[in-house]
Amino acid sequence: MKANLIENLIVSHCTGEESKFANAVYELIKDEEKKGNIPLAARLRKAYETKQKSKSEPSFNVSAAGFAPQSQAIAPRDKDSLLELYEIVHSDIKLADVILPETQKNALEQLIEEQKNAEALKKHNIEPANRLLLCGPPGCGKTMTAYAIGHALGLPIAYVRLDGLVSSYLGQTSTNLRKVFDSVRNQRIILFLDEFDAIAKKRDDSNELGELKRVVTTLLQNFDNMPANVLLIAATNHEHLLDPAIWRRFNLTITLELPDEAQRLILLQKWMNEYAISESLDYKKLSKITVGLNGAQIKELTKAAAKKYVINKELSTGDVITIFIQQQTMYSGSNDDAMELISDLNNKGVSLRSLAKAVGITHSTLDYRIKKYRGE
Repeated sequence: MKANLIENLIVSHCTGEESKFANAVYELIKDEEKKGNIPLAARLRKAYETKQKSKSEPSFNVSAAGFAPQSQAIAPRDKDSLLELYEIVHSDIKLADVILPETQKNALEQLIEEQKNAEALKKHNIEPANRLLLCGPPGCGKTMTAYAIGHALGLPIAYVRLDGLVSSYLGQTSTNLRKVFDSVRNQRIILFLDEFDAIAKKRDDSNELGELKRVVTTLLQNFDNMPANVLLIAATNHEHLLDPAIWRRFNLTITLELPDEAQRLILLQKWMNEYAISESLDYKKLSKITVGLNGAQIKELTKAAAKKYVINKELSTGDVITIFIQQQTMYSGSNDDAMELISDLNNKGVSLRSLAKAVGITHSTLDYRIKKYRGE
């Protein structure tokens, strides 16, 4: 960077004149672009324009939850990569959009009610639950659930970016963690730590270096000092990897499973209706054959079906089954895997005629292949 540009930047900042400071910033950016330092120029531009945008944004109203409104936090950055450590998300996902067993939904509603009535609870020296751990396989709705809670409470979500948080430099990950917690501690906000196991692994793991142990210790310290106005939600696909000391820091732990047959039926109907598919489909059969799919996969299935409906102006149950088979065998180079799926679908009541149409071979040929696969 040229010395005169740095000098202009400092002088304009000290004068307090925003227009001069902006000109100095953009001159600096322009100079870096000329020298081919495009990534640095982009980071400088984003750093300045993000701060300007945040100045003009109104503070969020959280009076219903019993805490005074605060101005929105500016996300801290990793000192080396300059990546923001979290991004602010304003969710429009409703709790009704999350398909969960009744007991789990009741637990979430209890958490939301405690947060909404935090002031009344505090008058009785009762702290509202503000630490939730969501466990379960990929695609089961952990992020969606966190976003639904944010919408229900009308709170912004600080979605922590692990690509910026986890650093290769010794000690920097712990520093970044402290930055995140310090940044939100005076805010009425949801702090969402996705892929939580990346920073909360067991400290007795012989394959991990001492750095991870320091990170977990820092995490525990920040958990213990976290104020009640911050609602922390953590999500993990690998709860078995978490350090034992982490578990007791949470008020509530919910394990989300893959949707069962009844939940799959609801999801299929819901998303098909959202795409305005009015055709009469056998949802009972579709919910039966899609066992093992997570919510994200069911969403992709309905999206693909919607595309076919829009293009062809019609859609049958057989069409959806065809799409399902294609999606499930798309990345498999093994005929055995495809035959296993087809044989399983046949056992679940899908006719040979429908299956033959789906895979593009004759009924008799498919019948022969299934019998051969089964060893009949």
